[in-house]
Amino acid sequence: MRPAISSTISCLALLLVINAFAGCARFKRAEDSSFLKPLGQDKTELNAANRSKPLDERTLCMETAKTVAAKGHANEASKLYLRAESLAPDQPPLDSELAPLLASLCQFEDSIQRYQRLTSSDPGNQDHCNNFAWTLMEARRYEEAIAEAQRGLELEPKQRRLRTTLAMIHYRRGERQLAERHFTEALGAADAFYNLALLDIDDGNLDSARQSLMRANQTPSPNPNAAKLLASLGKDFF
Repeated sequence: MRPAISSTISCLALLLVINAFAGCARFKRAEDSSFLKPLGQDKTELNAANRSKPLDERTLCMETAKTVAAKGHANEASKLYLRAESLAPDQPPLDSELAPLLASLCQFEDSIQRYQRLTSSDPGNQDHCNNFAWTLMEARRYEEAIAEAQRGLELEPKQRRLRTTLAMIHYRRGERQLAERHFTEALGAADAFYNLALLDIDDGNLDSARQSLMRANQTPSPNPNAAKLLASLGKDFF
């Protein structure tokens, strides 16, 4: 997933830079050893006392996983969440946390199974629908990806993010006209051609990118970045 695309469809590649997973225990917090009065404790003191209690291992794993994932370390975060699941097999699986992490690690089959459970239990959740469609696209299961995106759009036709995802799926499938149509419906003509140009550049199709940028500049309200990008294509920038 590439940062060059507009904010509605952008995504970042993960670079894992921390050491291999060493277990939840390494992240345990030091207990507060401050003296607490046995009587007459106010609300602030009681809250402090509750915070000083050590967390159970499952909760600790989940809290640490959330922090680690926020820093972009998907592999370590996924291991922590899986450990948390194993500590409480009677609890619901952590699908909403693990599905996107596993997808980012290209563990598509495991991610897809979790998204299937999520969308079955909460079919109207647009975030799950969008991410599931994107994951299916990344796994090159294009027909299923299109079907999932269309399912979400039937529930909420004006959902722009999901429509740009559908446009991306058609682009990746080589269906450029359909990609253009859905980008235009979601973003307007100028931004649609601009996004197509960015995708073309990312794929190394500079001639197609130039054509898209020229069309973007010919729209009634052109994206100002399109002219700049078109000019840069004539330089040794790409």
